[in-house]
Amino acid sequence: MFPFRAYWFLMLCGAVLAPSSAELLSGDEPAVAAKARLERDLSYLASDQLQGRDVGSEGIEAAAKYIAEQFAAAGLKTDSFDGTPFQEFTIPGPRVPADAEHNRLQIQTPQGNIAGRLGEDFQPLSLGSNGAFAGPAVFAGYGITAPDIGYDDYAGIDVTGKVVIVLRKEPQQDQADSPFAGTESSPHAYFTAKEANAAVHNAAALILVNDSQTVAQGGDVLLGTEDAGGTRGKKIPTIFCSRSLIEPVLQAAMGQSLEEIERAIDADLKPRSRELQGVSIEGEVRLEASQIPAKNVIGVLPGSGALADQYVIVGAHYDHVGMGGRGSLAPGTIAIHNGADDNGSGTTALMEVARRLAATPAENRRTILFMAFSAEEKGLLGSKYYVRNPRWPLEQTVAMVNMDMVGRLGDGSLTVFGTGTAVGFDTLVDRLNQATGLPLAKQEAGKGPSDHASFYEAGIPVFHFFTGLHNDYHRPSDDVEKVDFDGMGRIVDLVTAVVEDLATRPERPRYLKTNAVADVGRERARAAASRRAVLGIQLDRNADRAVISALASPEAPAARAGLVVGDAITAVGGQAVGSIEDLLRILTGKRPGDEVIITVERDGQKMQFKVQLGEG
Repeated sequence: MFPFRAYWFLMLCGAVLAPSSAELLSGDEPAVAAKARLERDLSYLASDQLQGRDVGSEGIEAAAKYIAEQFAAAGLKTDSFDGTPFQEFTIPGPRVPADAEHNRLQIQTPQGNIAGRLGEDFQPLSLGSNGAFAGPAVFAGYGITAPDIGYDDYAGIDVTGKVVIVLRKEPQQDQADSPFAGTESSPHAYFTAKEANAAVHNAAALILVNDSQTVAQGGDVLLGTEDAGGTRGKKIPTIFCSRSLIEPVLQAAMGQSLEEIERAIDADLKPRSRELQGVSIEGEVRLEASQIPAKNVIGVLPGSGALADQYVIVGAHYDHVGMGGRGSLAPGTIAIHNGADDNGSGTTALMEVARRLAATPAENRRTILFMAFSAEEKGLLGSKYYVRNPRWPLEQTVAMVNMDMVGRLGDGSLTVFGTGTAVGFDTLVDRLNQATGLPLAKQEAGKGPSDHASFYEAGIPVFHFFTGLHNDYHRPSDDVEKVDFDGMGRIVDLVTAVVEDLATRPERPRYLKTNAVADVGRERARAAASRRAVLGIQLDRNADRAVISALASPEAPAARAGLVVGDAITAVGGQAVGSIEDLLRILTGKRPGDEVIITVERDGQKMQFKVQLGEG
């Protein structure tokens, strides 16, 4: 829901109101004023209007403009990149169709030829491969081979070198006693499974078509090019085609409508696959990698005195995961992920630190660079780009201070990473924290899952401030109403003091190399609002399914139940598991101590185990 609180006064003739230096330095209640600014900034950045601030979206463009305006209003220089504060770059985007000439579909029938229209009648899918294809047409039902339940759409037909047409999903979708997975989708229904099965049977190409239930629920809508996922095995050109284009062809060749064929399969679970006499299909798929524009937003507080030609960087990423998709931990959910804590909180704190330091001049201070990074959620790409293309010399950059997810302090602790990356950093943060009294959890590590790591790897000492993971992380529920603004204010106090110390101390910090590993998981457990049910396993992130790559210990719940490395989990409690995301979704709904039946595939055999879930 759009958080109108503290937002109605944000805009005046399209311009964002910002406090003056005088307002920051005077007044009877500076802490109250600071809290109001934090609430104002974050209520905008985490509003539905910005649609989750995904890279390449209108929402993130609005966020970049807002940050730039706040930097300028604070008194920072915002003209370092051709008169703007924007360091522009591109990141790899989704694969997209090259052009209509090389993405085509032609159906030859006894009644005449039919030319499909790209984007209207068909859409090439990145699930498959590029290439031209041609061959006789075969209808292969749902494209499923399921020997465990005695169903095989490819039984008795040879599709080698032919173009296979298959329906979306699987038979008996609305029947609770279906041998597939009841009313849930089994792994056989996944697009990846259908493509892999057609490729294994040596088809020349695969055409996917909406099933009648999908059409009834949402219309005959084409899938997007990237919406079917991807496979890592053998690939063939794969196209998603409208039912309205394919159905007349099938009816003329088979004497039945698609809906009649689906009902017949549902009735007896017997495939209705057959070659379509006199029908052939030829076409081509050519998808190309796209590039998505992105930008870091950088404001400069010029230094003074003998230290002015040295630099301290203060950073936070301002992107998030948009509407969800692959970046979401709420699988299958297409909704705005506002990212209030991740990392609207860090970006908001960044702007407030900039205001405070700009309002307090010093006679001898290093230049302070305030950087709002983009594309952190894509792999720290914004900070990596800056390190590879620095606007100011890295050898003159003495430290980097990062903030990522600083909005959920509550009764927990503030984790400070990087205390082992320079001589004296550990005692520095303790000394400066005496004024704020924050409960600290210090970690030496300079590497970790945020933008500070890019700078540490370049030989620059770092601090990274973080209040911990929680159950709203990368979910639509990470909203501004859950942010602890009082805690954020105290963190801003500490970060401001740290940056001021780093910018004014006569000697530059001496870099230390540490092999310490950032322990983010421990903080997740501390910050989680409720206990999590776990199996005690690690999963192979390179596998298409939920394949166990390691067991946490011999006493882990999965190990005690008899699961082993290499097992592919296919169901939990009767719910189908086709991916790691499916498994996470199911476990999210369980509690520690629950007993579940887990189905796995091991050496081609299906096996079941009763597992009592642990706590993590």
